[in-house]
Amino acid sequence: MKTTLWISLLLLLLWPVLTQAQDKPEPGFSTQKTLVYPVSNADRLPAAIAWYTDFFGKPPTRVEQSAPYPYALFNVDGAEVRLETDPQFLQLREPVFYWTLPTPEDVEAKFEMLSANRANKFNGGLFSKMRQLDSSRSSSSEIRPAAANTGTEGVSQVRGFIVLDPEGNQIGVINNPVYPPK
Repeated sequence: MKTTLWISLLLLLLWPVLTQAQDKPEPGFSTQKTLVYPVSNADRLPAAIAWYTDFFGKPPTRVEQSAPYPYALFNVDGAEVRLETDPQFLQLREPVFYWTLPTPEDVEAKFEMLSANRANKFNGGLFSKMRQLDSSRSSSSEIRPAAANTGTEGVSQVRGFIVLDPEGNQIGVINNPVYPPK
């Protein structure tokens, strides 16, 4: 009887430790913080820096010319954008990453600004879609003014395009009425 009491007491004391070890969550995804766009060689890095400076509307936060493989960094809304000359990145076959602008009009303005430079190439042109917003997921404050222009409540216009940087990387630009940028 005493042995059973001691075992019960020991299990009672160890129970939180035993259950905690079993309840550890599985590792999950975290937010993307770095985007790498390859640049074919160090001689082409200045042209890439100039293009991305125009694209983002601000200069890089860091340019490292003395590294074995020069690179440039831009900080855009908490994300690090790396223009990388390291040959390991030249084989990237990345999906298109879409940079988000607040409104369809902002997307059109960016498209027009980039179109003014005849050296810029596009994968298609400016596209426009109508998107039904799920009212259970969106508050009325999240529906952009473009929704009012359609005459249909809960529907918003989405515009976007894909431009190629000087190295042929696809850069997407889109507005997102459900999750607008802060």
